[in-house]
Amino acid sequence: MGNEDELKKLHQHDRINLLYSNSYAGMFISMIASGALAFGFLQPANRTEKIYWWLLMNALLLLRLTDAIVWARKVRQGLRGKKTDLLRFSAGAISTAVLWCFYCLYFYAGFDLSELTTSIIIVSAMAGGAVNILSGDKTTSVTYSMLLLLPFSALLLSSSEYYHNLLGGLGVFFSLVMVVSAIKSADFTLKSIELRHQNNLLLENMEEQVVARTRQIYDLSNLDALTRLFNRTAFLSHVREIKQSSIRQNKGFSILFIDLDGFKRVNDNIGHSVGDEVLLLTAQRIKACCSEAMTLCRWGGDEFLVCVPSNNTELLVKLCGHLVEHISDAMDIKGHRIKISATIGIALYPDHSKDEQELIQLADMAMYNQKSSLSQRWSFFDDQLASQMKRENFLRSRLDTALENEEFRLVFHPIVRASDSTVVAFEALLRWQLDGENVTPDEFISLAEQTGHIRQIGYWVLHKSCLESKKLAELYGAISVCVNVSVVQFQDPGFAITVEDMIRHYAVDARFLHIEITESVFSGDKDNLFFTIKHLQSLGIKVSIDDFGTGYSSLSAMQDLNVNIVKIDKSFIDKLDVNGMAIVTAVMSISANMGYKVVAEGVETAEQAEKLTKAGVHFLQGYLYERPLEMHQVNSFIQKNRSSTTYSAPT
Repeated sequence: MGNEDELKKLHQHDRINLLYSNSYAGMFISMIASGALAFGFLQPANRTEKIYWWLLMNALLLLRLTDAIVWARKVRQGLRGKKTDLLRFSAGAISTAVLWCFYCLYFYAGFDLSELTTSIIIVSAMAGGAVNILSGDKTTSVTYSMLLLLPFSALLLSSSEYYHNLLGGLGVFFSLVMVVSAIKSADFTLKSIELRHQNNLLLENMEEQVVARTRQIYDLSNLDALTRLFNRTAFLSHVREIKQSSIRQNKGFSILFIDLDGFKRVNDNIGHSVGDEVLLLTAQRIKACCSEAMTLCRWGGDEFLVCVPSNNTELLVKLCGHLVEHISDAMDIKGHRIKISATIGIALYPDHSKDEQELIQLADMAMYNQKSSLSQRWSFFDDQLASQMKRENFLRSRLDTALENEEFRLVFHPIVRASDSTVVAFEALLRWQLDGENVTPDEFISLAEQTGHIRQIGYWVLHKSCLESKKLAELYGAISVCVNVSVVQFQDPGFAITVEDMIRHYAVDARFLHIEITESVFSGDKDNLFFTIKHLQSLGIKVSIDDFGTGYSSLSAMQDLNVNIVKIDKSFIDKLDVNGMAIVTAVMSISANMGYKVVAEGVETAEQAEKLTKAGVHFLQGYLYERPLEMHQVNSFIQKNRSSTTYSAPT
């Protein structure tokens, strides 16, 4: 609305300015023409009247000229024209037309042929000139043209003289043409003025939009949409600048990696909208603790980074204390009282690294290493972590060629029936022998998942397990092979189809192939998980839940998925005398209703085996029976432990 009012005012001002600017030529022509008629065709009978008329005309023209000069001064002062200025100009122009009309009508009776012809030509020419000169105002232009010609032409038409009638007819026709021309010229002029101002306004708005869009592009490129802190790209760019400044000034800086403790619980239990509010409030609290010289970033999820232009440990410890204290303050959000904490890892430049991305990685490692500590909520990267990182980098690089160099092998851990210790299955376990060292699965499996090697390794394990399962089935009948499958691999949409292809390729009896997954898969895509398990079970493969009780523990999910076997984790078996037996009893009770079999892992003593057997556990596994066996040891172990009882796999 404000823009429309502004356009109207500018439009009116330009119209008035155009009229005044063009009027100088019109007034000059009127002065010359009035003098020519007053003194060039003086007849004795009307000489005095013509002089009076000429004096009146020039007085009016001088008055209009003075008004035009005053207007020009107002324009130079930056003043805008008002409606009264337009009315004053129109009154002056129309008054001029009235005087010309009066001259033609009053002195018509005394005109000779030459004066008559000259008069009609002059007023016609002035009417024609007014079409452009007065185009700034349609009403004034049309009225001026009509007053100049129509009354005089009508008088000529009423004459009995043919020549007068001819001039009158031409005058009427020319008058109508001038009226139409005046309307079109005025419309064109007014539209041009309007378009010019619209274009100017558009350009101004465009400039504002360009500025706004530039700011928006900057925000999208550099700021996190939720917290308005720097995003990863912008943060890294600023840290590089800080590093260059530090090099020039021979000083250090620090990276703080902040991770929220308990945020996932808020997101899962209360909702993402509340979670977003928590992140926003946390960002504000971090900003309140930091000075303007510090660079803040939301790294992703519930992770934040702070670049401190100093590596003074006392300052950093004090800052971390403030950050943890303020972040841990209770938050009241949408009727919920939320309390979370934070863990902070710190890496120093140049002490720990001279590469900004590696500094962030080191701070991240220090933060995760501190998660399990109860002493404080922050820690510096140190030599121990450096050794750990060096070790992980080494293992990552060697994982690239581990399969190619045949560094992996499988060992097989027996599973026995609780009632008679008959061997019914073997769990295939992956081992990595690297340069004569046995790297534990706990150390390399997570690295394989992080690097993506786990899929290729996992399928290699399945290939080897299928071959061994076929051999065992041919030699000993119903003995199963259980294969642990990574969460990453199990969530692969093509996993079940690949397993089906392997079974067909090796002609394996699917009943003797078990797939073991951990409870953590329940936290993923339920629909995809359900589809994969059903697909595997439709082939005859049995699905086991490994390490039960240590992960997601969704009994409702297990009921929906209808798994075949549940393996109770060793941590509960170790505590049978404390509260482990209560867990075992509960699992057995549920198994009776859900129809799955139970395997107890980590059985190491005869006493444990006896208690578990009395509790109804179906199968046992542990060092009491045997440690994991190399492939060439499996046959001798089976033969040694064979009995006259027909083996039956866990079903």
